[in-house]
Amino acid sequence: MVVPSPAEAAILPNSPCDPVPETTPYTCSFGSPAADASDTVALVGDSHATSWRAALRTVASREHWHAISITRSSCPFTRATPVLPEPARSQCVDWNNQVTGFIAAHPEISTVFVAQHRGHVVVPTGADPRAAQIRGYLAAWRGLPVTVQHVIVIRDTPYDRSHTAACVERALQRRLEPGVVCAIPRAKALKPDPAAAAAGRMRGSRVGLIDMTHYMCSSALCYPVVGGVLVHKDINHLGETFGATLGPYMLRAVNRLVGSA
Repeated sequence: MVVPSPAEAAILPNSPCDPVPETTPYTCSFGSPAADASDTVALVGDSHATSWRAALRTVASREHWHAISITRSSCPFTRATPVLPEPARSQCVDWNNQVTGFIAAHPEISTVFVAQHRGHVVVPTGADPRAAQIRGYLAAWRGLPVTVQHVIVIRDTPYDRSHTAACVERALQRRLEPGVVCAIPRAKALKPDPAAAAAGRMRGSRVGLIDMTHYMCSSALCYPVVGGVLVHKDINHLGETFGATLGPYMLRAVNRLVGSA
C-alpha cells in the first residue's frame, strides 16, 4: 500500500495557508494567529519552499508561531538573476526586492526559513555558475534586516526519475515493495545544492542548515516510498502527506538551531 497513490499525489494541494489580503508580495499565513503567537517566522523561496510548509506547520503549531509564507514559483530567494524568459526574469528580481522590503517592514519576523530548487543563474562568460549561485544566496541573506535573528536553510530534496511514479504503480500491481523496487542511487537522486553550500560558508550562528535527506535516503539509495507514504507529488516536490510526517523531525532540528519557545 502507498498513500497517496502517485495519481492522487499529483493533484493534491499543498499544506493549507490562509491568504493575507493586500500584501506585496503575495503572502499567506499558517500556525497561530498573530495576536496569540509566541513569535513570527517567514518561509521564503520558490515552489520547493511551499512543499516544506507541511513539515513547518507542525513546528509552528508546537511552538505557537505565526508563520508567513512568501513564495513564488521558480523564484529562489537570491540576489543572483535567475535564468528565466522575460518577463518572468524581471518579475522574479522584483519579487526578491519586495521580499526583503516586506521583512524589513515587519520587524516581528525573527526567523526566516529558506528553501529552493537549485536552478540556474545568469553568469558572465567564463565565470563559475556554482560560485555565482552561492554569492547570490549569501547576498540575499546578508541583506535581511538585523531584526531577523536566524536564517534557516532547508536543503533541497532528492529527485525522483521521470518514470518513478509509473514504477511505483507497477510495483503495487505486482505486490512488490515499491520503495525498494523503485529506489534511485543516491548519487543520481541527490543533486548539489548551492544554498546548502552557501550556508556552510557563513560564519557565526545566524545562518543554519537543516538537512532532512537521511529521512528519504540511505547512504546508497533514495526511496520514493518511506513508511508506506509516497515521498514526492512529482519529480522534485515533496508531497503534503509525507511532508507532514517529517514535522516532528523538523521540530527537533529547528530546536537544535534556535531553541524551543
